[in-house]
Amino acid sequence: MEKRFRTSLMDNTWTQILSRMREKLPEADYSVWLQSLKGTINTTENPVLLSITARNQFVANYVRTNYTQMFCLACAQVMELSDDKLPIVMVDIEKNHDEKQIRNISAKELAKSLATAPALLATGRQLPLPIPHNKLPEFNFTHSFDDFVVGPSNRLAFAAAETMLQEQAPTNMLFLSSQSGLGKTHLIQSVGKAVSMRSQQSNLRMAYLSAEQFTSQFVKASQFKQMTEFKEHFRTLDLLLLEDVHFLHGKEKTQEELLATIKTLHAKGGRVILTSSFAPKDIAGIDSHLISHFHTGFIASIEKPDMETRLHILMDKARKQFIDLPENIAELMANRISSDVRILNSCLQNLLLRSQLLNTPITEDMALEVISHVAGQNPQLDLKSIITLVCKSFSLTERQLQSSSRRAELVLARNTAFYLLRKHTDMTLEQIGCGFNRRHSTVTKGISTLEKEMSRQSSVGRQIEHAITQIERQCARV
Repeated sequence: MEKRFRTSLMDNTWTQILSRMREKLPEADYSVWLQSLKGTINTTENPVLLSITARNQFVANYVRTNYTQMFCLACAQVMELSDDKLPIVMVDIEKNHDEKQIRNISAKELAKSLATAPALLATGRQLPLPIPHNKLPEFNFTHSFDDFVVGPSNRLAFAAAETMLQEQAPTNMLFLSSQSGLGKTHLIQSVGKAVSMRSQQSNLRMAYLSAEQFTSQFVKASQFKQMTEFKEHFRTLDLLLLEDVHFLHGKEKTQEELLATIKTLHAKGGRVILTSSFAPKDIAGIDSHLISHFHTGFIASIEKPDMETRLHILMDKARKQFIDLPENIAELMANRISSDVRILNSCLQNLLLRSQLLNTPITEDMALEVISHVAGQNPQLDLKSIITLVCKSFSLTERQLQSSSRRAELVLARNTAFYLLRKHTDMTLEQIGCGFNRRHSTVTKGISTLEKEMSRQSSVGRQIEHAITQIERQCARV
């Protein structure tokens, strides 16, 4: 009786979620894509898991790409979720009854596997910690110093990275900081690639991973009593390359282990290169001793590239890919896209593909169309215009966005505003915080939370990316 009541209640919740979606979409879109969907909600653990099934893979892919953000917010509103706990939305195809059924995984297990706990908790099996001891692992470094375009915005960081390869380097630690898409991963991988080539003739030991991966391995080692192997692996390295250290906020035990690892490496002459979206002084939720140790090395920030550097980046990439890119079109693209080198490269690749598919030379009209689809225009935005766009996207009022409420949808909208303000304006973290009556550490944590989900390419991450893309496209009409 109780089970039937609970099932009925969840069915009613799903019906309400669909009703909210129907209110926000054209009837034709709802009928084609959403009407046939089935949904189940797991509330036994936090965060809530909304599982959506579609009739085929085509529909599932379309729903996953275009509607996961809306489903997440609709579910949060219907269930009145709060405390910064958005539901996880999973979209898949219906399974035939004669297919092998996979054991249902609880939301708690899923959340742990997405975050720091080992994914093997969901299977109940213990796997050996993937730590090689005798052979240097092979890394897939896709960047090198040779294909890095140097300009005023990144010259110091480039020189510092190259210095880390010298036998008598003036420092044993380098901290690279920049917003997303400006080249810090390019530089850290360039060091890794150069060291990999040298290690073929030597016994240099190196590790390249993200802070999330370091945390995951640390949790596995703790869970399965393999801390000796973990410490032996990381504390005997010659070079540790660790990305996105701001993702360690709030992970006290992992921070302690990283600090001990860095101290051990430095004591024996090892070197460490770290990257982050924030300068050490701006990272929230990190132990002061670890922050202090970050400052013992060389700190280099990468700023947004100027027009000339962006133009050189485009022409260099086009030349290396044998793309006939007219200079006037390269200037047009470099002028319109200033905030993210990755978007600049994405536009170039889309332009090349369109030219090949149409079997026509690259034209200015073609470039303008690609820019409008991939990046939009590059308007001058400020606090007021971004607040207006975010409120419109999330169906909120400015008063709600700037309130002290911790409701899930408000926190997500607020964090999105923080992210966009940092990306598209010259406001400092302190200035962004003042605009919402919050400390700069709150801004840092909010941006880090968004970047973490997007880097995982989880369901939540994809829906955040989709929301940000939609807002940035609206920017073109501001």
